[in-house]
This record gives sequence, C-alpha cells and structure tokens, in this order.
Amino acid sequence: MQPEAVNRAEENDTSRDAKTRRACTWERTDWVILYSILALGVLIRIVYFWQYRANPIFDYPMMDSQYYDQWAQDFAAGRSFMEGAPYFRAPLYSWFLGVCHKLFGVDYAAPRIVQSLLGVASSGLVFLVGRFYFGRWVGAAAGAIAASFWLFVYFENELLITPLIVFLCLLFLWLLTRAHASGSLLLHGACGLVLGAAALARPNVLLFGLCACVWILFAFRGTRACAFKRAFLLGAACLVVILPVTVRNAVEGDDLVLISSQGGVNFFIGNNQNADGKSAVVPGTRPGVWEGYHDSIALAEEAEGRKLKPSEVSRHYFGKSFAFIGERTGDWLELTLKKLGFFWNKAEYTNNQPIRFFAEEFAPVVRFLPIGFGLIVPLSILGLAFCFRRPHRLFPLWGFVLCYTASVVLFFVCTRFKMPVMPVLIILACEAVRILIGAARRKKWIPIGCCTLVLVPLSLWVNHYPDWYVSAGFTGYELIGHSRLNRGDLDGAIEYYSKAVERFDEEMDRYDGPPLLKPRYGPSLHGELGTALLRKGEIDSAEKELRLALEMEPRHISEWALPSFGMAYIARKRGNNEEAIRLYENTTRCNPAFSDAYYQLGRLFASMGRAAEALRSFRDAVEVSPRFAEARVELGRTLAQQNKIREGIAEIESAQAIKPQNVQGWLLLADLYQRTGQVPDAVRALREARSKLPPGSPQARQIDGRLRKLQGR
Repeated sequence: MQPEAVNRAEENDTSRDAKTRRACTWERTDWVILYSILALGVLIRIVYFWQYRANPIFDYPMMDSQYYDQWAQDFAAGRSFMEGAPYFRAPLYSWFLGVCHKLFGVDYAAPRIVQSLLGVASSGLVFLVGRFYFGRWVGAAAGAIAASFWLFVYFENELLITPLIVFLCLLFLWLLTRAHASGSLLLHGACGLVLGAAALARPNVLLFGLCACVWILFAFRGTRACAFKRAFLLGAACLVVILPVTVRNAVEGDDLVLISSQGGVNFFIGNNQNADGKSAVVPGTRPGVWEGYHDSIALAEEAEGRKLKPSEVSRHYFGKSFAFIGERTGDWLELTLKKLGFFWNKAEYTNNQPIRFFAEEFAPVVRFLPIGFGLIVPLSILGLAFCFRRPHRLFPLWGFVLCYTASVVLFFVCTRFKMPVMPVLIILACEAVRILIGAARRKKWIPIGCCTLVLVPLSLWVNHYPDWYVSAGFTGYELIGHSRLNRGDLDGAIEYYSKAVERFDEEMDRYDGPPLLKPRYGPSLHGELGTALLRKGEIDSAEKELRLALEMEPRHISEWALPSFGMAYIARKRGNNEEAIRLYENTTRCNPAFSDAYYQLGRLFASMGRAAEALRSFRDAVEVSPRFAEARVELGRTLAQQNKIREGIAEIESAQAIKPQNVQGWLLLADLYQRTGQVPDAVRALREARSKLPPGSPQARQIDGRLRKLQGR
C-alpha cells in the first residue's frame, strides 16, 4: 500500500462528522435524562408486577412458557432435555430461565423481576441509540416511550423469550453504531458475540447480521482491507458463540443442526395451502406444544416412509413449502402480503395466551399507558421513509427493521415476534415527529400536507381490526380454568370454564367475518366445562355440556375426544357398557394418543370378562404412554390371568419403577412372585408396600401377617 493511501485511511478512520462528535459527547443533561428514563421504567414495572401477581396462572406456566420452564428445570438440575436429539428450539432463553431457577429456586417471580430489569436497561439503550442518530431530545422521547410501552411491560412479566431478545437486539444495534463510529476492532468483536447470543435466542436475527457485515464492507471509512477485517471479526465472533451448540447437536443428537431444528416446521406452518399467516399449528396435527411436535414428526416419517432425523424432518417441511410456493406462486404472494399486513396491524395475534385480556384484567395500570402500537407504527413508517435521505449512516435502523420484518413474515406472525423491531420503530416515530414539528415552525405547509396524506391512511390501516378478528378473551378464562382444575379446585375450574363459554358466545354473537374463518372453540370449551362438572359429580349438567361439544364443529377432530371420553364415563356409570365401549373407541379414533381412553376401555373389557380385548387395550395404553404406571399394572394383571406370569411380572416391575408409591402394584407383584416360588422377591415387594402405608393401619397389619407367614415366624 502507498504511504499516501495509508495516511488517507488513517485520516478517514479517525475523522467523524459533526453529528457523530456531538453524539459521542456526554453531558450532565444526558445523565439526568438517562436516570429519569430508568426511574420511569422501574416505577411502572413495580406497579405492574405488584398488580399482576393476582393472575391465577402467575406461577403456572402453560403452552410455550411450560416448554421453556420444563427445559429450564432440567438445565438447573443438570439433566439433559430431549436427550439424544439436537435442540428443537433455540436454547438461550431456557438457559437464562434455568440460571434463574438455579440461583433463586423454582420461583416464578424471580425471572420476571430479572426480565423487568432487562426491560429497563432496554429503555436506556433506546435513549442511547436514538440520541446517537437523531440527537438528545429524540433519544429522550424514545426512551420514555419505551419505558412505558405496555406491550414491553407485559412480555417482561411472561416466561417468554421476548424481553431477552429485545435487549440483545438493542445491545447489538448500539454496539454496531459505536463500532462503526470509532472503527474499534474490539467493539466489532463485541458486536459479533452479542449477535451470536441473539441467534441462540432467535436464529432469524442472523439475516440482519449478514446484511450488517455487507454494510461494514461498503460503508466503512477506510481501506477495503480494514473494512473486511472488521466484517470478518464480527462474523467470526458470532460463530464462536454458535458453534459450541452446533457441536453439541452433532455429538449428542447425531445430527448436523446449526442451532435448532424447528426451522422447516415453522416455515411450513406459514407457507402451505391451509396457512392463515398467524396460526402456529401444522395442518393435521393436534393443538398443544408436545402433541404438535410429535404429530409433525409422525406425518413427515409417514410421508417419507422411514425414520427421520430432526434435520431431515426440517428438510421435509421446507421441501413441502417450496413445492407450494412453486406450484401456487400467486397464492403464496397473496399469503405473504397478508402476513405483512398482520405484522403492521395493531391487532394482537397470540399463540400462547390472550395478551390484552391478561394485561388489563390483572394489571389495570396498562390502561393508563396510552402510547401503543397504533400510534407508533404510522409515524415510524414515515420515519423509515425519512431514513433514506441518509441511507448509509442510518442503515442499522432501517436495515434492522426491514431484515427482521422479512425474517418474521417469511414464517408466520404473532405479536411477540414483532417486539424486537418496536424499539427502533419508536425511535423512528420520534424522529418523524421532530421533523414535522420543525417543518411546522418553518411554515413548510406543503411537505406537512404530503405527510398528512400519508399518515391518515396509514393510521386507518394500522388501527383497523380485520372483520374476522376476535379478542379471544375467552381463552384467558379457559387457561385459568385449566390451572384451577389441575390444582384440584373443581369449583374454581367450573367458574372460569363457565365464564369462558359465556365470553365465547358473546364474541361469536358480535363476529362479523367470513363463516369459514369463524373461530371453532366450542367443542373445546364445552368439553372442558363438562369434564369439570363430571369430576364434581354433577352428571346431568355435565352430560348437557358434553353433548353440546359433540354437536359443534371443532378446530381439529381431536377436540371431540374429551367430550366423547366424558360421555363414555356417563354411559358406563348408567350400566350401558356397549355404548361406553363405542364412545371410548370413538375417543381413540378422534385422538389416537388418548392413553386414558385405552386404559378405561381395558378396565371395562376386563370387568366384562373379555380378557383378549382388555389385553389389547392395555397394550395400546402402554404403547401410547410408556410411563403410564397404572396401565402397566393392569397389563401385568391381565397377562398373569392368561398364565403369562413372567411377562406380567416384567410389566408390573416396570410400573413400580415408574411409580414406586403404588401399594396395589407391590401387593400384586408379591402375589405373582409367591405363585412362581420367588419367596425372597415376594418378601421384598411386601416390605415395599408396607413402607408406603401409615404404621398401625389395617392394611399394614395385614401385610405384617403375610410377612410373618412367608418368613416362617
């Protein structure tokens, strides 16, 4: 390199324009603003957290939260989650939650407090980024809005990845702006490390990471070699964080998966002929996290005709999606535009729980946080357009918005997926307001008029709820009903299931959308209410609800399984065994994984003396649910009755290993050991049974007598 070129590169490397110098100059006023923003964020979050603790499912994770929590508890205990397989979901949030469990115990308040602190830190980063690009007062306004933005506060109090990925994306953007301004290799390396961490939370951020590397190559004020060195360092540091996960997937999971294997499944969810752009269910699978996971694998393996590795399952669904795109390109483009509309619409699309219902029902402070999605987005789109007056300098802002939006719209849209772009949109909205105020002061009415002509239709579009949209508040009551039922509070479960049915009926009366898009939650809601009534012993009321459920059209045929199972119980209670058999069999047709239906069917067959059919049903129950200890005990009993005593003993031993507190299992095992002359084993089984009983109880005394007789005393 020529000396002149070296000198020129050094001059360019160290030179900054006036705005950059001002952005890097920190004054006392900036400290006051920053501390005020942080204090505002802390105050709002304290009030919200204090109110939200009244939520009945505060300490009862469900759906995705339950998945993350199960993984986190395994991580905290040093156990492998989904042992022998690569990660299905990106692992960082479960690790984060696991560390909280390790430090504070399984206390669901602690991670929410930590996430709220991350949210406060994020509002501070919004101020720093906004100040760097647009000045102190734009940064101050943006930071204050971020500190009080109700959706941020809501997600910080859910056991979901959102606050972590928002913080990491903001930290990456701030480091990227500082690195580009200073040219520091250290900061470029730090950018890469944060990007890698963000990818372990949401791999789709890598799209913007790749674009950022390209931007560094073309926008860096120095020689091409210097630019390449910085871009390479960012990428290499990112891989340093990601590759250990890739190696773990290869070694433990015996599969080549970069971070997680769910990419193909998620891509197919949002790109198939039945996709609506917002539902998170693979067509043909059951609702529920684990049900959907297992069904999606089973469908792929059935289509391919062989056992598949997780990466092959992902490729199968990518292949199906690309086939759909190739064969029906017009429909795919229409679907993609629909998803783009969902992304920029204020309606809350959720795949975990109804957002506004829980926020307003249990933390009414959100009603006093007026600046929301519908106000920010129209102004931010205007601010995004203003960015292209200085596209190179402002690339980290507009580039992140466009890249992240594309990475979500390519799959499917829900509200929490939008959150990482909201801090940048808030900054752009504040800049748009600053520009409009400046134009008004200078009396430039024509530009203001043009902007108004853009803002009005944008505002109407963003704030318009689709005809088919329902708030789904009924699912909030349903989730609370689930939590009450699982805790044994039948009265509470019935109360909330009844509220869910009432709210659903009200929302359906108001529904004004296409009939084909009308929500079909009726079988699920009435089936759950009927089941709770049945468990309480209110047979007639339960029968009414269960019959209603079976008369309604479900989202998936599996939703008929629960009411059919309940009706089978009623038929059996009334002595109509043949009708009960028909209904149990209908239950297993609707949901082949309903292990309790096979178990109850087996017990019914056994009581009728139909041993062969009982044996088949118990085998089906164990095949569907290998850890169903009671079904294994009954399978062992039935095998023994057919003189297959050794097989029966093996099944009951397996059952007792799963559920050692089952006294009846130990007693049955002792009987079978005694029949085969295995007296020491019979004594051991009786002692196990005896240890599970209160001292001096009638059954304990009976076992003591058997032990004395066996031991010759």
